[in-house]
Amino acid sequence: MYSCKKNSNKSDLSDHFVQTKDVQLVNPKIETKSVIIDSSSSITALLDLDQAVIYYTTDGSEPDETSNKYTNSISISKPGKYTFKAFHLDFKPSDAIDVSFFNKGVDVRSIALETALNKQYPGKGQNTLVNGEKGTLNFRDGEWLGVTEPFIAIVEFDDVMYIESIDIGYLVNTDSWIFPIQDISIDFSEDGINYMPIGPIKKIEKQESNSTKLENINISVSKRLKKMKIKISNVTAIPKWHQGKGNPAWLFMDEWIFNTQKN
Repeated sequence: MYSCKKNSNKSDLSDHFVQTKDVQLVNPKIETKSVIIDSSSSITALLDLDQAVIYYTTDGSEPDETSNKYTNSISISKPGKYTFKAFHLDFKPSDAIDVSFFNKGVDVRSIALETALNKQYPGKGQNTLVNGEKGTLNFRDGEWLGVTEPFIAIVEFDDVMYIESIDIGYLVNTDSWIFPIQDISIDFSEDGINYMPIGPIKKIEKQESNSTKLENINISVSKRLKKMKIKISNVTAIPKWHQGKGNPAWLFMDEWIFNTQKN
């Protein structure tokens, strides 16, 4: 015959059970039609847990329970950054997760690589950078060009046109030795023969800790041009805090988007 002691130690019981308040929600699953907007796109946030609520922002700030409440798929017609976070009364909030949308940009006539493609990570060839498809956090998804040396390409347009800026997408996955861009230089040519430098170009912050994220740098151009010569350098020596210290880092790039005043 079993009995319960009235003076049983409640702390003993708590040792055997994880308090739900100490458990963090998984991140919402984010699905998009495309992050590059031709005419329109959409974004859906999912979390399969009763009473979980997802909030989002569009100004780059981290969502809280006073932010926009997600209820249905969101139609996207303009570029911007959407940040999502899940909340539940019984659990710790999820991490914030964000997705950036970009206008399609102008079409490129051709792109010629002066750097040989790496056999391990050739993406979909030279057009990987201008095919209208952004890579994911999975660096093996076929949408990334991976190199361990400075990357040089010449981009040509059909006609002389005014380019306001360029967006360059890249991946950070330090566990896989993939680091941010170290340096960028861009030369432009209006006649397709003689080049002049564009500058100065803002520096990218050095990576100081482990991270996995999609990144993008927007570079002001504000020139009429026919061609652009773009050189992007990788980190030549991984910093001392990393297990790969001293070795050259991988540089992974995806879409280059050329923006005019109209797009």
